[in-house]
Amino acid sequence: MNLKIKAPRGQATADGAAGIDALDTSFLYEELRRNYVTHRKTIDVDFREMVSWIKGGDQLTHHIHPYPAKLLPQIANFFCRASILKEASGILLDPFCGSGTVALEASMAGIQPYVADANPFALMLSRVKTTPYCVKELEECLETLRSRSAKFRSAPKVEIVNSDLWYSEENKFALERIIRSIHELEDKSTREFFLICFSVLARKISYADPRVNVPVRQKIKDSFSPAAKASVQARFDWLKNVSAFDEFSKICNSNINRVALTNNAYPSRNCIKELGDDARNLRSGRRRLGAPLPDSSVSLIITSPPYGSAQKYVRASSLALNWLGLAAPKDLSALERRSIGREHLSERESLSLEGISKKYRHQLDRISRVNLLRAKLTATYMREMSCVVAELSRVTASGGRNVLIVGNNQVCGEVISNDQFLQDCFESHGMTTELSVRDDIRARGLMTTRNRATPAISHETVLVFRKGA
Repeated sequence: MNLKIKAPRGQATADGAAGIDALDTSFLYEELRRNYVTHRKTIDVDFREMVSWIKGGDQLTHHIHPYPAKLLPQIANFFCRASILKEASGILLDPFCGSGTVALEASMAGIQPYVADANPFALMLSRVKTTPYCVKELEECLETLRSRSAKFRSAPKVEIVNSDLWYSEENKFALERIIRSIHELEDKSTREFFLICFSVLARKISYADPRVNVPVRQKIKDSFSPAAKASVQARFDWLKNVSAFDEFSKICNSNINRVALTNNAYPSRNCIKELGDDARNLRSGRRRLGAPLPDSSVSLIITSPPYGSAQKYVRASSLALNWLGLAAPKDLSALERRSIGREHLSERESLSLEGISKKYRHQLDRISRVNLLRAKLTATYMREMSCVVAELSRVTASGGRNVLIVGNNQVCGEVISNDQFLQDCFESHGMTTELSVRDDIRARGLMTTRNRATPAISHETVLVFRKGA
């Protein structure tokens, strides 16, 4: 169902930030909600058009580091700016914070973001994005790093998974000197800013294909056109002569400028508060980082859950995890096993359908006849997301909303209706579906095909569930 929604009028600057504080998307939300409640059909929308004050391209600190499956900022902005969704608590929860898109938009809207994520790199990136650093101090620290790195003639070796595949000896040693100088910075928050910048550098001067989120060694293939072959060869030649610290300085200066622009537009934004690493247990996460969330304490939850075995979340950030000391090569498999939406299971694990309704059991049975492992992965994802929904229902305040951005993927030719599955889960906990809208995915780097038989996800559904009256 199509519904033409016009954006509110407002004065926005070129960076899409200043002048937006006065905008309230509540009337847009109410128009969508009334239409959905009347017709009970998913509404096709274009968030880029509705949230036209956020322009394409660089967007404040949203772009300080690449990240797979990043949420469209316009979606987060739309719901964070709707005063009708915000209650007196003034807090927002994103239990799958990823790169911190929701957290940053909430922070800039004057809301306190609470976050959780199984990936420690995601938590660090979200902290850095939402921290209002002193720009002068960052500039001074960069000069300190420059002088220190130039003096070092040695540095501790950093264990990187398959390091020979990704780096020349010269570039890896240069990176080790730079990260040694970063670790000598005294202030933890400042150190993390430069570690995020370093992570961009570590990927940039590696042999990993820059066009692919998951690290894949770049090669020159016979099927390439002459121009494509020349382009890849030019990058290889550049890698032989690159000055690691010059590139690091460029990255740092760009990110310092992003911080300056964000400080100017939103000087009093809130840094995230961390709850842990498990969205299934916000009472006492596996790695407790803050006070547990009490029952009925959150009025607004906005999150984009992981897709079931459709995105290599841990592998995509493996270089960053290793370089930044967040997970050693030997720890990556364990980290993936703790993640929802993982791609691997123990061969000894059986296909368990406990807690999964009959209509999804039939589908899983069909998948198991084609590929038993894929059926196990999909069933595991459904069981774990059911636990997540139960936990989100627990912490949601009466009258509060859960906004979920989900996509439907295919497994062995079967369309997995994640949107309908989550809707069933929330409604089983007494929540009401207040809104369902659908937006096409266009060049977001959200999902790549697993193989020729598994197409990329073409659109996302945004569902809003309300607790109580």
